[in-house]
Amino acid sequence: MNLSRWVSWLGPLALVALLIAAFFILKPTARVDDIPPVEAVAFERVVFDEGTIDVQVRNDGPDEVTVAQVLINDSYWGFSMEDQTLGRLESSDLHIAYPWEEGLPVNIVLVTATGVTIDHEVEAAALTPPIDLSTLGLYALLGIYIGVIPVAIGILWFPALSRASKRWIGFFLAFTVGLLAFLLVDTIAEGLELSSAAPAVLDGLSLFVIGVAVAVLALSTLEAALERKSGDATLGGLELAYLIAAGIGLHNMGEGLAVGAALAAGEAALGTFLILGFALHNTTEGLAIVSPLGRHGAERPAIKHFVALGVLAGAPAIVGAWLGGFAFSPAWAALAFGVAAGAIAQVVWRLVRSMDDGRAFATPLGAVGFMAGLAVMYLTGLLTI
Repeated sequence: MNLSRWVSWLGPLALVALLIAAFFILKPTARVDDIPPVEAVAFERVVFDEGTIDVQVRNDGPDEVTVAQVLINDSYWGFSMEDQTLGRLESSDLHIAYPWEEGLPVNIVLVTATGVTIDHEVEAAALTPPIDLSTLGLYALLGIYIGVIPVAIGILWFPALSRASKRWIGFFLAFTVGLLAFLLVDTIAEGLELSSAAPAVLDGLSLFVIGVAVAVLALSTLEAALERKSGDATLGGLELAYLIAAGIGLHNMGEGLAVGAALAAGEAALGTFLILGFALHNTTEGLAIVSPLGRHGAERPAIKHFVALGVLAGAPAIVGAWLGGFAFSPAWAALAFGVAAGAIAQVVWRLVRSMDDGRAFATPLGAVGFMAGLAVMYLTGLLTI
């Protein structure tokens, strides 16, 4: 590359560097430096142990924040903190020796050096599960119960599906699209709610959108690779089944997050209700996965494929339960739900294209199948609210 090309590439970068340097040297905002700082702190995680409370906080504003005092239930309380002054984006942990009581509310208020108060309410204090093999095993079992087992039960509909007529295969494919469409709306709603709960400085909405884009691009690349390998622009039934299983698996990871976070927060009743609701809710997902296999009327795939499909769709619930129980964060949860939403949207688009570019929905049975998928997911979803 000759000199002129180097200049054309590096010249704009050099000008940007000069602009930044000039800003720091000239300090055009010096006149307004005496304006009071904008202080904001986000509570990312509260951990209850015997006689202690550990709080993870993050500077959620543009200016430094110094934590000067802590109030617990309207009383000043001693605390320890590695660095009481937090810079932009910086996080730290507060350790508070406090005799909290099981099931009672705890109100935590941080008082900054300038007198600003930032509060966080825990509705019912409960012992946070420790990270050990026993707890890991418990969350894994819950993930298997809400993800792997229900999906596996749904996959058992394949023998009946393989004997269905062409009209009924169309019905079940439309049912699958309705089911996935409901999951898409549900995932988007959850992702947007989590993005609003994330620290403002991390911009949860952008993380959600990035997750959507990453999933769509990744699955589009995978589809193109499968099409090149098969030499056909139309994916076979088994490839479609794997794509559906992948999309459902990412959604089930979000369900695992919800269950793990509920149990870690001491909401045992809610966690149990979510487990039962998701177990019933996810049974229909197995049917959605095997629907494309019946459409193509090919020989039954090997057992290993059914096992792989069940694991791909159900096992992410285990990972989600671990993350929700031990490391839940609204920001990264928003990113995870964005990935799930993008994956499901891409799968819905691909499945509709495989159904004669959506013309199958014009038939009465296809329309009924689509509405039935929405209705079934809505009714079983009522158990998870």
